[in-house]
Amino acid sequence: MQKPLNWIKRYPAVLILFILVGVGLFATHVLATYQQITIKANVVNVRQGPGLSYDTMGQASKGEVMNVISQKNNWYQVRLSGDKIGWVASWLVNNTEVSATSNRVATVTNDFANVRQSSNASSPLLGKVNKGDKLTVLYQQNGWSQVKYNSAVGWVQSDLISISNEAPTAVQTDTKTDDSSSQSTSDIKSVTTQLDNTKLRSGPGVNYAYSQVYSANTKLTYLDKSDTWYKVKDSDGNTGYVASWVVTPSAKNEVVKTSATSLSEATIVLDAGHGGNDVGALSNSNKYEKTYTLKTVDAIAKKLKAAGANVVLTRSSDKFVDLAPRPALSNKLRADAFISIHFDSSAQSNQASGTTTYYYSNSKDTSLANALNNQIKSLPLTNRGVEYGNYQVLRDNERPSVLLEMGYINSDQDFNYISSSSYQEKVADAVYAGLQNYFK
Repeated sequence: MQKPLNWIKRYPAVLILFILVGVGLFATHVLATYQQITIKANVVNVRQGPGLSYDTMGQASKGEVMNVISQKNNWYQVRLSGDKIGWVASWLVNNTEVSATSNRVATVTNDFANVRQSSNASSPLLGKVNKGDKLTVLYQQNGWSQVKYNSAVGWVQSDLISISNEAPTAVQTDTKTDDSSSQSTSDIKSVTTQLDNTKLRSGPGVNYAYSQVYSANTKLTYLDKSDTWYKVKDSDGNTGYVASWVVTPSAKNEVVKTSATSLSEATIVLDAGHGGNDVGALSNSNKYEKTYTLKTVDAIAKKLKAAGANVVLTRSSDKFVDLAPRPALSNKLRADAFISIHFDSSAQSNQASGTTTYYYSNSKDTSLANALNNQIKSLPLTNRGVEYGNYQVLRDNERPSVLLEMGYINSDQDFNYISSSSYQEKVADAVYAGLQNYFK
């Protein structure tokens, strides 16, 4: 038997091979423990430290895969080619750090523009920018522009800004707004959750475990701020952190409810009464109410969509929809207004005529009812005013809601209007004008 030392002397190449294989296996194991990220933006800046204040040391291209070494302050430390190490924003999938060569400067042309979490008018409100404010636009899609917003990203409607051919020459400073990002932390006493399923985490980041889940419009006591996270306490004494972009801060110790301030930013649920085997009331010529509620809703929807509103229909065809799902949809979307369209019927033909606006909740619905009814008065039928109505689509609705009876279908005079496209357009114009006033 050869001694180990003699064997090593006679076969040095074999020993080196074993060592290299072992090192390779170890290195493979270590690399496998790294979290890998893929660049989604066209070009992403790599910085010398975990923050926008650090200098750019290079760029990474779309599709490039990087190994994450560590994480700090919502930034990833990554390994670059040539054994260099840099930092990229953890929110890079949202294109926060797109190169200035593809960015463009835009100016807010409207009196203000709401900045939202995603490209949808029903998305949570992050804040507002005012007329004349400069924004860095990252890219555009479907009538929305993604912009840099307080070291993160948000979305504004493209028709509210004017984009130039100018590329940003420096890192954009935080935009002055009247939302949570610009509010002095010394002024904050409470925050209100904007969304259902808001999580209370043990630390200031999405990687921390959560212990509580809150519904929308839950008030939490403000304690402190860490980067883009608020340290808060709930009514049961539980403390932790919530993301600043899913809550609204307040200088008062009260619930702050956010809602649309213009029709172009609003989510409107339109409910065409009846449908399918539920035909509704009958005209004197045996025409179904369900047919004309849908025609009228289609006219209203077209008008509101042209104004930029996010319009959702409870039904878009002749199908049966039960009563309960209609207000449930409004509640789920947190609609800014729910409008149910119907046509009335009297006990005897040609006994009654006119339009009526119904509400259920004094505090929740009457402002919307009055705003709409003031415009409905301009229609050629008699206006019967605003009345209380104990209807399920209103009673079960947590959002501002009304039910509009736009004429008596078994009145020959009213039905001549109801069945005409010109009257349906007039109804659409009245609803549009009413909502414009309601959201002022």
